[in-house]
Amino acid sequence: MAYDLPFLDHSSQRRLGRQVSSLARDASHITDLLGRFTANASRDAQHYGHDLADEAWHQGAVAVKAVGKQAVRAGRAVGRDPMPAVIAVAGLACLITLVTASGRTSRHRR
Repeated sequence: MAYDLPFLDHSSQRRLGRQVSSLARDASHITDLLGRFTANASRDAQHYGHDLADEAWHQGAVAVKAVGKQAVRAGRAVGRDPMPAVIAVAGLACLITLVTASGRTSRHRR
């Protein structure tokens, strides 16, 4: 031990020195274990993240394929009879006009 503690006898100082040394070794082991645990957790998180990204990519491809099929069907339907599509676009334009106009009039009333 580096310090002389006058209130302890020599054997008590050596025993205290051994205990401090043992405590330092235990702290070193705990640090090593935490380092390994962190490395393993990081590796697991990377693995799960990669799997999640792969699954999201696959689900996105499936969704794009389904939306594409629906778009083709809608295009064919509009090609056969365009009147419902024209009415839907006109209705949407009227709705947007009403919503934006009501917002402007409510601000002017205040």
